[in-house]
Amino acid sequence: MDDARALFTGPRLERLRAILVAATVAGLVAVALRQPVLALTSFAVALTLTVGFVWQRFGLVAVRYCRQFSQSHAFPGEELWLELSVENNKLLPLPWLEVEDEFPADLAFPGLELDPSPKPKTVVFRTLFSLRPYERVRRRYRFAATRRGYYRFSRARLRTSDPFGLALAGRTETTTNELIVYPAVRPLPAFGLPAKQPLGEQRPVRPLVDDPTRYRGVRPYVPGDLPRRIHWRATARTGELQSKQFEQAATPTLALFLDSNTFEHYWEGLDPEKLEQAISLCASLAAWGLEEGYQVGLYVNAPRAGGERFIRLLPSQHPRQLQRILEALALLVPYTGYRIELLVAAESRLLPWGASVVVITSVVTEALRRTLLSLRKQGHAMALLTVGVDPGMSSLPGLSALRIEEGRDGTLARDTA
Repeated sequence: MDDARALFTGPRLERLRAILVAATVAGLVAVALRQPVLALTSFAVALTLTVGFVWQRFGLVAVRYCRQFSQSHAFPGEELWLELSVENNKLLPLPWLEVEDEFPADLAFPGLELDPSPKPKTVVFRTLFSLRPYERVRRRYRFAATRRGYYRFSRARLRTSDPFGLALAGRTETTTNELIVYPAVRPLPAFGLPAKQPLGEQRPVRPLVDDPTRYRGVRPYVPGDLPRRIHWRATARTGELQSKQFEQAATPTLALFLDSNTFEHYWEGLDPEKLEQAISLCASLAAWGLEEGYQVGLYVNAPRAGGERFIRLLPSQHPRQLQRILEALALLVPYTGYRIELLVAAESRLLPWGASVVVITSVVTEALRRTLLSLRKQGHAMALLTVGVDPGMSSLPGLSALRIEEGRDGTLARDTA
């Protein structure tokens, strides 16, 4: 948005215009009266003011400002580069160009002087450029992603002036750049969980499906067989429809349910440390599950930024499933107050029989315990991981109850059996 006129319309601008008219008239009068010194002085003043108005009118025309990150996704603690680029695509040079950009306060910019901003969680960075005609200047700044989240760089303010500083021009840039910082993914032993069987002794009955990579033979066709399973050579040889037969393989499913509430009542607020630890644990379990061959799904009783009411990613082994999960957790927005047991009860009906269900929470209610016991009776392998609170129930066959808490030597997982 070009707001130079709005910014500089006023008494000062009117005075400069009046001086320009007066200087021009005085110069013409001096020429008529044959007063060379007065004429030269008047025209010099008029020329200086004209130059100022030209810079005000055209100073920011064909000036392009942009940001670029070394990468658009990162993990906490990762170092990145931010490149600021200014391009002057015209003959008129810019003696100086001030850029006032707004940076998210949760990112660390070592070595930069940042000023406070009236906007929450925002700081202001100011820098000066000098550009010749058709010149582009790039500057790179190192910064670190310190915590999970979704960060937007949007508003930047450009200001310039003529060499004499008489008339200023300003413009606001609203081009948006986005940075997504994933939650920390750590080895499960970092949470006190064993590397093998981190969810305890779980042996759920998992459904068997045909593995198309393990051909076993043929069998007579039965109604309902898909056309692509028909073995045409065997059909031609026997004179009867024959279908391909494959070995059956287990397809384990891991459903992760994350509770974004850290207190029983939403009006009590939020414990950010517990929430971030729960999110990191959830991300780490997702990475472990996909590596172990699970179909992993994610369910959260909170929306992602700009998304629907709940985060709901169906179980999958897609190569990009981990990225989808990490991105959803990065964009998670808490403070919903919706009970996790309601989400577990609703979504578990759509899970395959025998799926492993993991609930990560800092709030354990009697309703949640009843829901977990009910799902255990239905054939699901259950795990309750509580962050900083006691599960209030003992581990049972097919149901593990573990407390994740900070100990003197790091994070511990305690079995409540």
